[in-house]
Amino acid sequence: MRVGIVINPISGRRGSRPGEPARRRAFIESRTAAPGINATTVMTEGPGHARMLSHAFVDQGYDTVIAMGGDGTVNEVAQALVGTPTALGILPCGSGDGLARGLRLPSGADAAMAIALSSSCTAIDVGTVGDRIFLNIAGVGFDAAVARAFAGRSQRGAMGYVKSGVSLAWTYSADHYEVKWHTGDGEEARRGRRFLVAFANAPTYGNGAVLAPDASLQDGVLDVVLVDAGTPLQQFWRGRRLFWRSGSPAHGLERSRATRATVHGSALVCHVDGEVFETSGALEIGVRPGALRVRTGPTPRGAAE
Repeated sequence: MRVGIVINPISGRRGSRPGEPARRRAFIESRTAAPGINATTVMTEGPGHARMLSHAFVDQGYDTVIAMGGDGTVNEVAQALVGTPTALGILPCGSGDGLARGLRLPSGADAAMAIALSSSCTAIDVGTVGDRIFLNIAGVGFDAAVARAFAGRSQRGAMGYVKSGVSLAWTYSADHYEVKWHTGDGEEARRGRRFLVAFANAPTYGNGAVLAPDASLQDGVLDVVLVDAGTPLQQFWRGRRLFWRSGSPAHGLERSRATRATVHGSALVCHVDGEVFETSGALEIGVRPGALRVRTGPTPRGAAE
């Protein structure tokens, strides 16, 4: 087995610790020294580097590329792997690790590494936002604004996200959007101010915050979540659904499913798997069923058992 390992040396809460890059490399090298494994380990040096490194592995015919990092690192690696025979392995060590949770991968490094080096593969759907992809969740509005604020913080991990979100909720102003989506049976449309417009390929943002409890990585559709504009206290009340009784209805929160969608807005702050970008006009969202092969253990949530 030819395996490429892409390490993000600074991802997650532990990424700021002195000596962490060397510890991550030492762990990888100790676990890939077994006979039959031909491994090449590389470290990222900045945004976009993981994608470039992974393209090189695909071009050289590697069987698997393992992403050691958070959802952003996994997304970059997957960009090079979508539609190819090369499988994605995941060693979760990010701030939320939402995709790893959706795939039911273990949080322990040894167990996750054993799965990443296994021969077991699952084909999962890949979401698209224009020419970008997402594996977990893409959003317009508040969650993208939180991701942008979090990127500027020195404190990583779950607490950094919580602090960014709570602080921003008091000052965030919801924008006006026109959202259209195809459900398979017809088209739905909504116009007005929205706190959040999100599209979920997997159930959770990470750290136990469940956005779309019924989302499946293998059903060929995206779960749509719309949250109305409102006061900060209303949004905190709605936000409790992320952690408690996540599937229960709440006033001002609408759920649906879509095979494709369009979001129109004069100013669109967006994210794909936590990576933020800004645009305006029309944003096209879609899904590519079964477009990515992933090394997995237990059956991903929502898949046929």
